[in-house]
Amino acid sequence: MSREAEQTGRAGRWIEERLALGTVIRVIFLRNVPLGVGVLYTLGFAAAFCFILQAATGVVLALFYAPTPDHAYASVAYLTNRLPFGGFVRGLHHWGASAMVVLVMLHLVVVFSLAAYKRPREATWLVGVALLVLTLGFGFTGYLLPWDGKAYWATSVGTNMAGTMPLLGESLLRVVRGGTELGAAALTRFYAVHVLVLPAVLVGLLAVHIALVIYHGVSVPPTLWGGDLVADPEIEQLRSPTLDRDAERYLAFKRRGRPFWPDVIFEDLVIAIVVFLVLAGLAVTQGAPLEAQADPADTAYIPRPEWYFLFLFQLLRYFPGQLEWVGIIILPLLALGALLALPFIDRRIERRLRYRPVAAAGAVIVAGGIGFLTTAAVLGTPPSQVEERGIQLAAAQILGRTHYRQYCADCHGANGEGTPTGPSLAEAARRRDANFIHSYIENPGRMRRGALMPAFLDQLGHQQVEEVAQYVLTMAGTEAR
Repeated sequence: MSREAEQTGRAGRWIEERLALGTVIRVIFLRNVPLGVGVLYTLGFAAAFCFILQAATGVVLALFYAPTPDHAYASVAYLTNRLPFGGFVRGLHHWGASAMVVLVMLHLVVVFSLAAYKRPREATWLVGVALLVLTLGFGFTGYLLPWDGKAYWATSVGTNMAGTMPLLGESLLRVVRGGTELGAAALTRFYAVHVLVLPAVLVGLLAVHIALVIYHGVSVPPTLWGGDLVADPEIEQLRSPTLDRDAERYLAFKRRGRPFWPDVIFEDLVIAIVVFLVLAGLAVTQGAPLEAQADPADTAYIPRPEWYFLFLFQLLRYFPGQLEWVGIIILPLLALGALLALPFIDRRIERRLRYRPVAAAGAVIVAGGIGFLTTAAVLGTPPSQVEERGIQLAAAQILGRTHYRQYCADCHGANGEGTPTGPSLAEAARRRDANFIHSYIENPGRMRRGALMPAFLDQLGHQQVEEVAQYVLTMAGTEAR
């Protein structure tokens, strides 16, 4: 052996003794995955790739971002419009956030469908649910940072939700915002949580998640594990409900499976490349939106959250007034608790979805409810800027127009011009104030004896009636028929 080879061997042994790199490589890469593992198992890797992409693009954005209300918008505008490739990087970051949410949710759905949360992978499932919560946390805390109108008002509504909690609401709101209003303190806190706290926590949990996946191994597809499609004598002779025999049977599936390196990792990399190309295409063709700078005095703006929070905003409509905290805090916490408790509730050996009707029905109900609420929010959200009869409508007036068209237009006309069954509202708008119109809509008989108009307090809440009253006031110039 030459002197150089001997020195290289010593260096390798020194590194192996202290860092165990060879052992790490063998454990992570030189292993088999069970028979039946396919493309659905690549979703976890794709989500992890999105996080890496978010971290890389986030570092670039942070180099040019100024987290103060006076400079945040200008720094984002400079990065988007003037910095070479800045718009592309920001586009990747913007669309990558949505992609990460989609992939993490799809990964959760696949794990649920395959019942991969069952023994011995309960801890893996719990960490995965925590990673989903952190992913949504990234979306919420990053929303405010551009400091444009959409960011400001959507975050204002989102943080107001925390204030609806009884007893603790006001204190919690001050903690989140750093005060009563969105300002420098809130922006600094959101920025720090977004770029320091959440990435550190997510990296730690992701490492634990990957370690648990490697330790317990990825689950065998239920159709194979249940025995419907297996005709391998070595596997079939190990069929048994006991854990020890199951462990032996799992090893038999692994021996019949493919090597992680290079077969499976190649599939993961192909999916990651596809995800990157899609995101790059969206970044080039769509870019990242940036509206006008936030104006806290602009009450005409209708806030719109990102699509993955729309169902929560829509849920508020069904829990008005003092019940808001039930829809926005209690129900999501119950849903999160159900996800965390799932491995300890569903402990049956059977993993095939068709033999888990209760779990399948629950999943369909939850998914259908979220889909319904999201669709209703998309269809029911009015535009943020509306001009009507030469007047720029305020936010309350825009919402009031929606209610008016649903409940009032048939009798009073689309623009309050009047019909054979209902008078023009132009005179009322000129002669009466908002308080009178509000009270009249709620209970016409109380305001005018013999009034033919029905009371609307049962159909419309107090806030909705006020919005209609504000909209009616804009009809002062409407011509009577």
